[in-house]
Amino acid sequence: MELGLITSNYKNCVVELREKVAVPEEEIAPLIQFLKAKCNLQGVMILSTCNRVEIYFEAEQAQKAVPAVKKAFLSYFNYDPDLDDPFTSIVGRAAIQHIFRVTSSLESMVLGEPQITGQVKNFFHLSVKGKGPGFLLNQLFNKAFATAKRVRNETAIAKFAVSISFAATELAKKIFDDLGDKSILIIGAGEMAELAVAHLMKAGCSHLLVTNRTFARAVNLAEKFNGSAVRFEAMDKHLEAADIIISSTGAQGFILNQPLVNKAMKRRKHRAMFLIDIAVPRDIDPEVNEIANAYVYDIDDLQSVVDANLEERKKEAALAQHLIEEELDKVDQWLATLEVVPTLTHFREEVLNLANSELERGLSQLKELSPKQERAVRAMMNGFAYKLLHQPTVVLKQKAKEGGEGLDFVQALIELFNLQRPLETKPKKVIQLK
Repeated sequence: MELGLITSNYKNCVVELREKVAVPEEEIAPLIQFLKAKCNLQGVMILSTCNRVEIYFEAEQAQKAVPAVKKAFLSYFNYDPDLDDPFTSIVGRAAIQHIFRVTSSLESMVLGEPQITGQVKNFFHLSVKGKGPGFLLNQLFNKAFATAKRVRNETAIAKFAVSISFAATELAKKIFDDLGDKSILIIGAGEMAELAVAHLMKAGCSHLLVTNRTFARAVNLAEKFNGSAVRFEAMDKHLEAADIIISSTGAQGFILNQPLVNKAMKRRKHRAMFLIDIAVPRDIDPEVNEIANAYVYDIDDLQSVVDANLEERKKEAALAQHLIEEELDKVDQWLATLEVVPTLTHFREEVLNLANSELERGLSQLKELSPKQERAVRAMMNGFAYKLLHQPTVVLKQKAKEGGEGLDFVQALIELFNLQRPLETKPKKVIQLK
């Protein structure tokens, strides 16, 4: 069996086409059975996320199977044949590497994002439930999950914030040792500010206040996080209670200036205040930074943190790729071993058939043996046969892992024992004692 896949992802296909081939979870099982029957596939696994739709399959000749898999998939969803082909294909070792990289988040739009491993596991389980993966896909995905765990544990690829909202949360953690008792005041109801609030609340912040010129919008956002809405005109009265302030409005001038914040800081006895200005133009006067224990970060400050962190993730991605290459080498050895299994099986059958034949012939001539003596003879023949098989089996598997000239040993065994022809009868079990 060979591994192949077709992929439509954010790198090779626009979202307008990707969304046309997205696979709903309830369609996984019927689609798998359709593809296996239509294309004579031994195994199928389907992955469908917002950034990629991929069909992994096992076939005797994966490259030749690609056009049929594409055609069958697109026909299943009545895809317009006049539209551009949304898929590219990958086969062989490159396909295995792709699985490992996707599962370890090296192919994600946000490098190192942790959600993809869980998404792959979910669709793998759905595919298993739909009786999709064969032996090869089962083994490869389990190895990919183990590799993803190595990447997560042995690199820091996921430990650097690469979104504005997440960067704000990471900075807050550096300013405050513990976010568990910290309160947030959000000014405005922009999407980016909401994302920052979501991260901060998840990190443990205890309470949220929302203010907006349109009070109804403040109420709606506050309700999402079990917070409280306050009137925009009364914002200055709530500043002193806020440990973290996120401002994201469309105002043309500063909403928070030095005198206003200084007054609030005096009332809170100069306990640290973290102000995140993600508005353009800015909402917070940069001079607020001159106030003791007031820390102001604007969108450029946060972007510089994100850029630096992205570079760090790229460095960690190189380490992750090294780990993947190590695991791929193990897979190569495993696959090479699988290639000699039929030969070893045939060799074992020949030896056991011969041993059984000689055993039965010998026992027929030794008619006066007691049951105990017969068991002893059978045990001797059993021990001889398996000891004879052991060393060639070990050596051939090792030579298969080495590849190249090592495979000459396999060919030599085939020729020495005439193993090309299939056996017509199954061997009897030498270990079957009476």
